[in-house]
Amino acid sequence: MSVPLLMLLAGQAAAACAPLRFGYTDQAVPPYYLGVGADEGKPAAGALADLTREAAASAGCTTVMVRMPPPRLRLSMESGQIDATSLFSPDVVGPSPNIVYPLDKHGKPDPARGMALYSVVFVRTSDGLAKHGDPAVLMRGRIIGLSHGAPHIKVLRERGVEVDQGAANPDTNFEKLRHHRIDGFAVSLASKDDMDATVAARYGKEFTRLDKPLFSTTAWLALNKSYYEQNRRQAEAIWQWYGTHGPARLSALLKKYGN
Repeated sequence: MSVPLLMLLAGQAAAACAPLRFGYTDQAVPPYYLGVGADEGKPAAGALADLTREAAASAGCTTVMVRMPPPRLRLSMESGQIDATSLFSPDVVGPSPNIVYPLDKHGKPDPARGMALYSVVFVRTSDGLAKHGDPAVLMRGRIIGLSHGAPHIKVLRERGVEVDQGAANPDTNFEKLRHHRIDGFAVSLASKDDMDATVAARYGKEFTRLDKPLFSTTAWLALNKSYYEQNRRQAEAIWQWYGTHGPARLSALLKKYGN
C-alpha cells in the first residue's frame, strides 16, 4: 500500500472520531497533572494527561483537555459537557445511565482495561509512626486529609476513617499536615512511590509515606454514553490500548517527569 494512501486512510480514521473532551482536575497533582486553574502545565501537562492523549491517538482521536474542579467532573460527564474522565467503580461513585465503562463478560467494569490505584498515606516524620505498620490501625482516631472532591472520600468514611476534605490540592494538604491541622494525607497513585521524589524534593524528610496503602482499587477512563454510542469502535480501541499498553507507558512517562 502506498504511503499517500496510508496517510489518507489515517486521516479518514481520525476524521471519523469526534474529538474526545477529557475532563480532569484543575489542581496540580504532580507528577500526574500539572498546571494552574484552567491552564495546562507548559511545556508538559503531566504523565496522566500525556497518557490520555496517547490512548485517544491510538484510535485516531484527538483530545481536548478540559480542566475543572473535581466535584464538577461527574456532573459534567452526565450532562455531556465533557466526554471522558477517570472514575472509580459505580459502586463507589454511584451509577449513572449516562456514563459508560469498559465491561467484562459479566457486565462489570473490566479491571483489565482500567488502572490499578493505591491510596497511600503521608504522615509527619516527627510523629514517629511505624512506617511498615497498617495505616488503618495507625490512623485510627486521627484525621486524614483528602483533596476536595476526591473519589475515595466515601470509601474511607465507610471504613470509619475521619476525613478532612477541605484542601484544594496536595500542596495545601501538606501544609495542613505541617501545621497539625490533619494527621495524614491520603492520595491515590498508580504506583505507591509515584510521589516520593516530588515530596522529597519539596519537603525533604519532613513527611514519610507509609509502606502499606489504606486500600487499593481501580479507576477507568469512563465515557459519556452519547460519545460512546457515536464512536463505539474507537472507544473500545481506546480502552483496549489503555489496558494493554497503559501501565508500561505510564511508567515511561513518570520517568520523563523525574519519578
